[in-house]
Amino acid sequence: MGQKKINVKPIKNKETLIQFGEELQKGKHGKRDFLIMAIGIKTGLRISDILNLKVSDVKNKIQTEIVEIKTGKKRTLHLKSLTSN
Repeated sequence: MGQKKINVKPIKNKETLIQFGEELQKGKHGKRDFLIMAIGIKTGLRISDILNLKVSDVKNKIQTEIVEIKTGKKRTLHLKSLTSN
């Protein structure tokens, strides 16, 4: 049998996005999950690039360089902006 299809809709307003982020932070891995969401939203990185990041790539850093998996392009992520509005 095939996999069940899930209908995922984009978050279209700021209030829903904030609420989603607050709910993420309540979980067992809340800080990690929130940071994954923030990186995705604020950088536009593909999920494969986000999941390839290591804690050492981002912890206590203002910026970090990555190589995008799909394109092979180098990219600088400005991490300080991830926690600001």
